[in-house]
Amino acid sequence: MTIVLLQLLVLLVVFSCTSGDSPRPKVLILGGGLAGLRVGQVLQQNGVRDFLILEADNKLGGRFLSFCLPEVSACVSDIHVEPSLPSPHPIGELFDKCKIAYAPEAVSTIKAVDDAGNDVSAEINLLSQRLDSIYYNLVQAWRPEEDDMNLRGAYSLYGWHPRTPVELALDKYYTDAFLAAKPSELSMRMYQNVMNAVFSLDGSIHLYVVRNSFNGNQDLVDCLTKSFLNQSDERVKLNTRVTQIQYSESGVVVTTSDGKKYEADFAVVTFSLGVLQQETVKFIPSPNYAKRKAINKFRMGYYTFVYSRFPYKIDGSIARSNQEPLHYISVSSHRQVSRLIYEVFETIEEKVNHSQPYNLFLSWIAGDDALRVETQEINKTTAEFKDMFGRFFGKSIPEPKVFVSQGNTNPLYYGAIPSFPSGATYEDYDKLRESLGRVFFAGDAYYMTASLNGATRALYSGNETAMAVIECMNGGSCAMSKFAVTPPEQQCPTSGTGSGRGVVANVVAIVFFLAMSILVY
Repeated sequence: MTIVLLQLLVLLVVFSCTSGDSPRPKVLILGGGLAGLRVGQVLQQNGVRDFLILEADNKLGGRFLSFCLPEVSACVSDIHVEPSLPSPHPIGELFDKCKIAYAPEAVSTIKAVDDAGNDVSAEINLLSQRLDSIYYNLVQAWRPEEDDMNLRGAYSLYGWHPRTPVELALDKYYTDAFLAAKPSELSMRMYQNVMNAVFSLDGSIHLYVVRNSFNGNQDLVDCLTKSFLNQSDERVKLNTRVTQIQYSESGVVVTTSDGKKYEADFAVVTFSLGVLQQETVKFIPSPNYAKRKAINKFRMGYYTFVYSRFPYKIDGSIARSNQEPLHYISVSSHRQVSRLIYEVFETIEEKVNHSQPYNLFLSWIAGDDALRVETQEINKTTAEFKDMFGRFFGKSIPEPKVFVSQGNTNPLYYGAIPSFPSGATYEDYDKLRESLGRVFFAGDAYYMTASLNGATRALYSGNETAMAVIECMNGGSCAMSKFAVTPPEQQCPTSGTGSGRGVVANVVAIVFFLAMSILVY
């Protein structure tokens, strides 16, 4: 009898030391980009302050801050605020709260030259008007119930068959440069969802855009962070890279590269889709085949941003206006480093201390060229850009100082923008969004409807996932909303280690079991 009672006492002591009294947080937020920050903000707004953000980088912001120019502490903000998006509108609310102004998207003026330096701007601007009309008519006519097809085929239905260098350059400007993928790789069904949000009924593009605050995207990250985190907040751990996630119906254990383990009732994974595809983070147990298939069916598009800084102004003859952005397109009959160049506005130049005026340009490079430029020697990139700028401004221009972003080869990102490929279904999308036990997912890959902009999608996704975690935490459904079918009712599993009700139930069960043993004995 004495032995049995001692066994009961030991079990109760061990249980109490490993359960409710543990200092573990309620929620682990894995990744401190926009989605992760939004998750933390929404949790705190709803009374859940017990969370911990693990960020592998030495700063918060993630991919949103990966395409910046450190030399002048500047980024180029090109963040769309679609007024037709559903409320709450996280980007609009954030801008309003941070007192960051935004205005209707200005129509871009296109300056274009060919290989020989001949001005073809008139031809390309005329084609641009035609392509705008084709895109609008296509989006309006397409029916969601139709079989999906790729954008290239859909454009062909409405008479767009790019063949000439000018047409091919404009085609790249409209698709590759903004969607980080070729038209033949993208889904018409998903593209329609996105474009319906930005086209108004009269066919005009209905966008509001924030451009070129001096600190660019950093201003937005700082404002979002300060809205719920204190300076040196203990709920943030930088330089903490996750290598393993062990999950069950009762909790999560996360291991980091330094061997430390973090336990929580829930975890929200906000890593780039590219990181999941590379399998640099191990999940235990491994996700089922359908989940892994969905992760790899979607794609991360490649973007590289190249800043070219000249020691003095090289375009004095070209009129510029902050209200009318000037885009440069290099029309090339051969493989070209980039076909989209636009000038960084005066706001950056005016606030940078320098001895003499200079020109700062940003080039957007997409696809295979993006990987090539990131991995080749910088002197080759500099030579290519000097040659390209020479077509616009004359061969006598000085050599630029070139800075190349590394988002596609960076192991924290492995890509820039997720996209919905032709052939992927809404069932695949639901599988991608599906939680694993108490591990949820958030980020721009998990909210790919109704927005052109990854920042907007990341904030929407963070908001949605945080609310799903809160509902599950409160005993409600633990299922993410579904696009293909109405989600079945799914009750959140009771935590045996973090929930007060779970602790009481387990203690009662142990006492009852051992009491019966004593009686039998």
